[in-house]
Amino acid sequence: MMAIHLRKKFLFFFIIGTFLLFGFFTFFGDKGIVHLLRLKKELARLKEMNAQMEEENRRLKEEIRRLQYDKKYIEEIARKELGLVKEGELIYQFDLPEDQQGKKNE
Repeated sequence: MMAIHLRKKFLFFFIIGTFLLFGFFTFFGDKGIVHLLRLKKELARLKEMNAQMEEENRRLKEEIRRLQYDKKYIEEIARKELGLVKEGELIYQFDLPEDQQGKKNE
């Protein structure tokens, strides 16, 4: 009688232990839920970074296209960044009054 009772107790604790072990690995194992959530977060971050890079690629391709084919854009860049002027153009530079120069330097 006592042996049957001990066997039932052992079986009960063995089943409970097995379920706890499976539960632990389900949540914290290499392929567990915690790992899955971490991977989903990483995937979302990578998708956002990918979208930003695709947008930057699109802008750069447009810039390349304009630099290759748009003469007005090339002229605009040359004037702004290199300070170039067309032949026969005059450049007028004005000195700011002293009271405005002081505000500009502040």
